[in-house]
Amino acid sequence: MNTPVRLHSGQRLFLSYLVLSVLTVVALTLSIGGTLRRHLASQTADALRRELRLAGAFYDARPTSAPDAVARQIGALLGRRVTIIARDGVVLGDSEVQPAGVALLESHRTRPEVREALRGQIGEAVRRSASVDAEQVYAAAPTRRGEVLRLGESLGAVHSTVGQIQRGMLGAGIAALVVGTALSLALAHAATRPLQRVGRVARAMAAGDLSRRVRSREGYEIGEVGDALNTLADELQLRLEQLEGKRGEMQALIDAMAEGVLALDRNGIVRRANPAARHMFGLAGHVRGIPTPAVSRRPAFLEFVRNALSGAAISATQLVHGSYHLLATAQPLADGGAVLVFLDVSALRRVEDVRRDFVANASHELKTPLTAIRGFSETLLDPELPTELRQQFTKIVQANTQRLQRIVDDLLDLSRIESGGWRSEPERVSVEEVSHAAWASFADAAKDKHVCFDVQTDPSHGELLADPSALHQVLTNLFGNALQFTPPGGSITIAVAPVSGRAEWMQIEGRDTGIGIPAPHLPRIFERFYRVDPARSRAEGGTGLGLSIVRHLVEAHGGQVEAESQLGRGTTIRFTLPTAPAEATL
Repeated sequence: MNTPVRLHSGQRLFLSYLVLSVLTVVALTLSIGGTLRRHLASQTADALRRELRLAGAFYDARPTSAPDAVARQIGALLGRRVTIIARDGVVLGDSEVQPAGVALLESHRTRPEVREALRGQIGEAVRRSASVDAEQVYAAAPTRRGEVLRLGESLGAVHSTVGQIQRGMLGAGIAALVVGTALSLALAHAATRPLQRVGRVARAMAAGDLSRRVRSREGYEIGEVGDALNTLADELQLRLEQLEGKRGEMQALIDAMAEGVLALDRNGIVRRANPAARHMFGLAGHVRGIPTPAVSRRPAFLEFVRNALSGAAISATQLVHGSYHLLATAQPLADGGAVLVFLDVSALRRVEDVRRDFVANASHELKTPLTAIRGFSETLLDPELPTELRQQFTKIVQANTQRLQRIVDDLLDLSRIESGGWRSEPERVSVEEVSHAAWASFADAAKDKHVCFDVQTDPSHGELLADPSALHQVLTNLFGNALQFTPPGGSITIAVAPVSGRAEWMQIEGRDTGIGIPAPHLPRIFERFYRVDPARSRAEGGTGLGLSIVRHLVEAHGGQVEAESQLGRGTTIRFTLPTAPAEATL
């Protein structure tokens, strides 16, 4: 297979000059030749018109002479071809045709110059003559006798003259072309040589050799291009050094992270792994280029990777790998890969397990003193005990029994929710109805404290898709806390509104005008047994489990719960639950 010949810029520039010069010489030669030919033909026609008047006068002065003889006399005097034509087109005489051949000439009546002369005007024409086989310039005019006198001149001399001039011009053009070719070759070489140097340096820079520089002594634009390329290389080298430094800092930062970091390409191939990730997944040696299943073959992990490579950011997801409990997040990359971050929450998980075990064990342990207290209360029924002492003991036993019963109930509820023993059974419920039902048990205490209660909702969005008993328990726990810490004359309000931008979710707010919660405690109020003021909470009978139960019940519905508070101005507990779908109408 033949490889096409590629010309460098100097050769292309030289060939361009050469072609341009050739075209210029040819165009000038042809155009000047054509212009000169037309000019000479026009001059010949003008001369024929002038001579035609003289020839006409000469012919009219010899009425008795034969037309053929007169035509020869005029032709001899003027050096032109002279033809005398009758009105019917018959040739009567011709200075360049023998008398015997005149009679054989065809009729000239259709000749354009003859037709004009027969109409009384001077006719002109340039055409090839069939009788003499040469291109002629003709001029014809009527005579007083009624015939047509025509003068003709061959254009052979004109063509010969123009040809000589064109040959001279062509010779001069070739000579000029040779000189111009040499000059254009030298100019092209001089113009492209610095460009070639610049090109070689630019290609070396593109290949990564930023140490190359353009050493051009030429001025003007080429020198400016070389200086600009050198400046660009300096800036690029500086930027690359800065990027390399930042890359090293970033790599050191990632390597120092306690979280495991895996960078994957779009095909799930590992591009980078920090030491924490290597330790979590037991990776040894060179990990770049290994596939995802070589990191972990657990289905949950592989599913997490597939979701991450789909292009969506993934929030915290719990994964298990060996003895590690990991909290995994993913962020997509612009090139189609993803960065996976794994937080080891094994220690936290163990703490959760210990606390969960404690709740289960505590519920059982508390039943024993509860049984004892209840048995002691039975002994108090002895009629021998003084009445006042019996009443005092009875109230104490009863109060502790109720408190222990609440703790046991809360512990059992929390343990059942966390262990998965409780399942939500959602149905269409009215927030207003459940709120009033939950408040009923606090109405008397609120009346004694002069605490007002109100439900703010709109009939168009007052229904939820939730477990009625769970919602009742959530509101009961919120009302108990709110009433406990709201001073006399305060208010407790339930407000319901749709979540902005999420029509399928409803937001419920429980607001009170109580003493408020200090800001440092807000992130922890939903933890089990956590109390802002332990002494006061225990004195007033709190278990520290109410808000933890609220959080678990809301999250079991797929919702979220958060707290907002200001000291001395009250607290707002805000949570979301699914909206009940609109009922179909017939």
